[in-house]
Amino acid sequence: MENILHDFNKKIINLVENYLKNFIFSKGISSFTDDLVAEFAQFGSNLTQFMIEYAEQIIFELDERKERFESLEKDNRNVVSIFGEIQYKRRYYEDKVNHNKIYLLDKLIGIEPKQRLLENVREKLIENAIDSSYEYSGEHAAYGVKISRQEVKNEIENLNLEIPFYEEKKYKKQVKNVYVIADEDHVHLQKGGIEAPRIVVVYDSFVQNGKRIKLKNKRHFGGLYKGKIDDLWNEVAMYIENTYDMDYLEHVFVLGDGAKWIKIGATWINKGVNILDRFHMCKAVNAIAGRDNNKEKTELYKLIKSLNFDGFKDKCYEILSEEMETNTRLKKEKLMNYILNNQKGISNYYKYRDLLHGCSAEGHVSHIYSDRMSSRPMGWKSKNVDNMSRLRLLKEDNISVKTILSKQNKVIKIEEYKEIKEKAERKIKKNINFKPVSLPIMTFGTKEEKEYFRKILNNEAV
Repeated sequence: MENILHDFNKKIINLVENYLKNFIFSKGISSFTDDLVAEFAQFGSNLTQFMIEYAEQIIFELDERKERFESLEKDNRNVVSIFGEIQYKRRYYEDKVNHNKIYLLDKLIGIEPKQRLLENVREKLIENAIDSSYEYSGEHAAYGVKISRQEVKNEIENLNLEIPFYEEKKYKKQVKNVYVIADEDHVHLQKGGIEAPRIVVVYDSFVQNGKRIKLKNKRHFGGLYKGKIDDLWNEVAMYIENTYDMDYLEHVFVLGDGAKWIKIGATWINKGVNILDRFHMCKAVNAIAGRDNNKEKTELYKLIKSLNFDGFKDKCYEILSEEMETNTRLKKEKLMNYILNNQKGISNYYKYRDLLHGCSAEGHVSHIYSDRMSSRPMGWKSKNVDNMSRLRLLKEDNISVKTILSKQNKVIKIEEYKEIKEKAERKIKKNINFKPVSLPIMTFGTKEEKEYFRKILNNEAV
């Protein structure tokens, strides 16, 4: 330990000396800072290795360890830290009571048997992958170490994100209306085919600034939910009931493009009201009437607004009878059926239109899903589509990767080794008790200069 502190003191002195030389005579400040990063990364790696092996030696010397565990052999282990790859030596022990074999050091400092990446490296790796390619993520998670694209992909794939990240509120909010918007993306798979990750956004108010509308108090849900759409809506329903005063709440408006899975949501949610988004309704009506046929459009809109769906159907057949192109006629017939299959959603739209403001589900899909998964040509595995969807939604809800990992990490039980751990900690703390080192730079210069460097060393504002 004395040597480590002495080396650190010497390294700081050399760095300051090199800084002065480079800044005045040679490379300049930019090159120096590059060198500085490399120097401190190497020093951090060395210091971490030293502390790990120092802890191992303390464990080895403890009487409590000798009574319970027999030392068998010593070997090497490699892990990746934020400073780069670290190799350390640790001993293999056998429990004299139950004859189990164990690496006590790994157990007590919290490293799993097959773990290669330390937790903060995994955290950085996943944070990068949420917004950037697997390759970029692997290159920027740890200093001087390139983690392969496959390993990044495996880290994403192995996450268990099917766990709730919300809790019941102690004091539930009182609002009259809650809004739920829903849509899906279409993501290409590596081996062909398409997956459709769903997205559901719950919010209770909005602010309009010109044509832009900002949703307030948002909560995001989603993922693949293949064959499990009820599970998705159950999560949404539980969140609403745990967040809002259901006795005070009057409506939960469920808005979307009329897809069957979205309509199911309105039946799952207490006080749910199915609404067909006006954008999709207008898009269908305009296509049925034709691009330049304003007279037909006006008549179709009047029939829909009056909820005269029989009249709407008759008018559509009139339009279809005049359409000579077979494919166009089939498309228009499909759109007619789309409107007729969403009569309830359209009726609710006109009934509650004063309480509504439109549906921005497609914008959320584009911003949250498409930007990462479908806007560029790439192929995914189904599991990674699911997990990446969930990760991006959790990020939108300001839930950190550290929190995500802490929810699913295995708890390393150390109760049977608690005495050894506590004894080792006390001994290390007792041994690390050195007088502060001093730097020669503090022995020269004016009073103001000494005060300036003192503040730098103490990490104070200058």
